[in-house]
Amino acid sequence: MLVISSSDLLNEFTLYADKAADEKETLIVQRSSGKNLVVMSMEQFNEMQKQIFLAKEAAKCEVENGK
Repeated sequence: MLVISSSDLLNEFTLYADKAADEKETLIVQRSSGKNLVVMSMEQFNEMQKQIFLAKEAAKCEVENGK
């Protein structure tokens, strides 16, 4: 995980976009306003969403089965 400034992201967008997309690096983009961002590859995002869905489904099944 890399922490970078928003100006670094703007100045070196291709470099950081490639790190996220090709190297599966997650970027924390710090903004002067404090409204920080996370940048990750679509593949990583989709996998994270899948894991959240599966965890919710497992919890739902446990509730339905009285566990």
